[in-house]
Amino acid sequence: MEKTKKAAVYCRVAQKDDAAMELQKERVLRYAAELGYVSPIIYADNGASGLTFDRPAFSAMNADIAAGKIGAVVTLSSSRIGRNTIKTLAWVDKARRKGVVLKAWDGSLDDNAPAFQLFGKIAAEMRKKQA
Repeated sequence: MEKTKKAAVYCRVAQKDDAAMELQKERVLRYAAELGYVSPIIYADNGASGLTFDRPAFSAMNADIAAGKIGAVVTLSSSRIGRNTIKTLAWVDKARRKGVVLKAWDGSLDDNAPAFQLFGKIAAEMRKKQA
């Protein structure tokens, strides 16, 4: 039986705030629906700094990406993924190499956005230097 890849919705707020988290989820779920993603898996870190990439829901989502279960990640903005530009670029590169489509409500994660295309070029250059 072939595994079907699901879309993931990732939400994060730095200070624990249930109301802010619910508003973010609603906005991102609405955006995911507009993109055609039905019944996405929700990963939410309420009260987690974007400076660390060791967050429970983020780690669970990454495990599902690594296992090939996730085909798209929809979020509010690239800042929800992380606040460290280099680590965020590395994560974006890794997710894209796994075939994951990345979309952000604010357009910061979108294959058609010039800034996102630049992310890809920078990540490829970083890989070359590390090799």
